[in-house]
Amino acid sequence: MVAVVNEGKKEVPTSKGMQATHSSPFMEVRISRMKEKNELVKKLITEKNFPKLGKLVEQEALELHTIMLTQTPPLIYWTPGTLRIMKLTNHWRNEGIPVYFTINTGQDIHLICEQENIDKVQAKLQELDFVKDIIVNTPGEGARFSDDHLF
Repeated sequence: MVAVVNEGKKEVPTSKGMQATHSSPFMEVRISRMKEKNELVKKLITEKNFPKLGKLVEQEALELHTIMLTQTPPLIYWTPGTLRIMKLTNHWRNEGIPVYFTINTGQDIHLICEQENIDKVQAKLQELDFVKDIIVNTPGEGARFSDDHLF
């Protein structure tokens, strides 16, 4: 699900901000590890190892934002709400709710949990006055042919 913590537009569009990623001293390391990480993701999904997959997803998000923070000029999208939910996610795991965060190039935070924990995570987010909206997503049908019009 997505916890919307900011209703405004980003100051710097993603396409513009990402143009400077190669100025980060960590970008080469990230690129060199992508194939290995992609293989690990496939393995963890095949094994249905949600806790290890969740930890990898969090590490990947933080690695992406490390690139953004250390590029020239730095690109900082996080808000206090973003950071608060990142910390709360770990707290919720300690309470027994297996939930992990990821963040795309923005301030809103995406929480990944298994189907049986959606209501628990949503309830936790609803308690936070700085969360403007909660968008619950579930896996779709996947790629397929359709005779129906899309529009």
